[in-house]
Amino acid sequence: MGLVTARPEVEPVSLPETSAEPLSPAEDERRILRRATLRQTVEFFVWIGSMVVIGLGIAGHEPWADEAQAWLLARDQGFWHLMFHAIRYEGSPGLWHALLWILVRLHVSYTGMHWISGAIAVAGIYVFLRWSPFPLILRILFPFGFWLAYQDAVVARSYVLYAVLAFSAAAILRGISERNPGSRLRSSTSLSTLAGLAVLLGLMANISVHGFVASVGFAAVAWILARRSFRTGGFAPARSRAFLLAVPSLILCCFWIFAVATTFPAQDVDFPAGTNFQHSIEKIEARFGDQQAKAAWQTTATLQSDVRPGELVPILPPHLHRTPRQALWGKIGRALSLLTFPVSNFRWFALAVCVLIVAHAITLPGAPRQPGWIGLIPWLLMVAAFVFLYMAPRHAGMLWETLLAALWLTWPAQIPADSPRRWLHRALVAALVLVAVDQIGWTAHAVWDDMHGPYSGDLALARFLRAQPPGKRIAGFYYHTVGPAAYFPRPIYFNQPAAYWIWSRSVRVNQQAPATIATHPDIIVVGRWQASPGNGSILDDWLPSDPETRDPIPLNDAYGILAYAEAHGYRETHRFCGHAFMRSGYDELLCQIVLQPVPQQPLPQPPAT
Repeated sequence: MGLVTARPEVEPVSLPETSAEPLSPAEDERRILRRATLRQTVEFFVWIGSMVVIGLGIAGHEPWADEAQAWLLARDQGFWHLMFHAIRYEGSPGLWHALLWILVRLHVSYTGMHWISGAIAVAGIYVFLRWSPFPLILRILFPFGFWLAYQDAVVARSYVLYAVLAFSAAAILRGISERNPGSRLRSSTSLSTLAGLAVLLGLMANISVHGFVASVGFAAVAWILARRSFRTGGFAPARSRAFLLAVPSLILCCFWIFAVATTFPAQDVDFPAGTNFQHSIEKIEARFGDQQAKAAWQTTATLQSDVRPGELVPILPPHLHRTPRQALWGKIGRALSLLTFPVSNFRWFALAVCVLIVAHAITLPGAPRQPGWIGLIPWLLMVAAFVFLYMAPRHAGMLWETLLAALWLTWPAQIPADSPRRWLHRALVAALVLVAVDQIGWTAHAVWDDMHGPYSGDLALARFLRAQPPGKRIAGFYYHTVGPAAYFPRPIYFNQPAAYWIWSRSVRVNQQAPATIATHPDIIVVGRWQASPGNGSILDDWLPSDPETRDPIPLNDAYGILAYAEAHGYRETHRFCGHAFMRSGYDELLCQIVLQPVPQQPLPQPPAT
């Protein structure tokens, strides 16, 4: 019952008196204590309920390729090679990989990884219940929302680390801002608080590129609050101010440098985000007159693929030539989609909620030492950054959790008595209740689907391969084939150099399918995916695209390996598929397709003479 004693403070907004006569101080104190105990008991059962929901999801969940890729990298690599070489091909820093590396050495299984992920998510919900300033109805509903209770909890990705770090940072920043302006803190206490915050933000920056952007946003809020506190003289003596800022800043910069060093893509990276980053650097250098970079950029801009003799030629997606006006509207639509996609699938309602949040932060600033509107900086910075950077729907939970942290920082300690601002506050609470109910529906759908149907075809294919006689030669094509490989102690595909997928242009597994198929594998596995027809990306909230131009190739088989194999003596014998549910209106079909040689028909015997 750890949560029962977790919240010693009492919410500042009290209910009207039920008695005409004033209560004695002792009776008033007992009433406040009873109310606090009831609230904390409710929160405890909410916490237990969130454990149950996450546990049910994990028990029925069948992981997919992204979960397997990180696990296999951590399993098969030495720590320093993992940190400074392997993850440079992954497009994200290595905090999650480092955690998995430790878990593997502690003999935690692939399935056990998901229970660790769930425990981290439950810890984030605990921080939310323990310290968030929201009214009880929101603290009851938010922990069961889709992003907190499913996508960033059941699905074991690095993003599960974000909520506990972001909520802890918000709690520390709000705690700093609510201290009495007239009191001074000891330098040692202030330093430990800021150093702890720096460590949290440094770890956050090493989750992913999204986490790095959020870390910068939270650091900006901390810096502004520190400057405010220094001006009031309530944070520390003047002679300690430079030291108080220098030490946490140094800690945070070390984490940031490590994140950049481990994320900076290698020259031969073939990961989409990595290649886009490389092309951006070449484009910038070319504009500054670097002739070599200019030649490289012009080559990559005109030749979308490096085709060598005997290799398959990829089917390139249609290139849409947009006018400057269309490009501008594209940026606006992307910004709107980043605002609304994590909130609700009803886009106008979601946009209205975001407008309410901004208006609420501006017009209800709270106490003089509270962050006020600057608490929105992490959220707004993430939206601004990912107008220009790649963000998939599965990343959107970090936007939602950043929005919750921003609300945490901007939530007023006292509700003003004047009617317009009080009604604004009530409207926001009502809107957030509707958002939470909408997202709980997504959670219920996702957990139900996981319990009653496969999320992916990886586990089913692993079982199929285990049932095969030993010695079968298995060839695997495309990234998603790493999903089944996580269930085996050693690599299972003879044509792939490692159990995990190597995102390098020098590793040409798909392009060299003709040479591989010419060796007559016993089993060919093609792992592919396809977005749902009605909603293929975050952008579809405001800029719906034509399904024919978005996914012109069935199952995104860009190299036509299925057709090539079937034209060279193979036929599809099994197809193991699952639906990765994202939110209402969005899911992805994840399939593992098995092809085996066509049985040779016996030659007709000549008639007997």
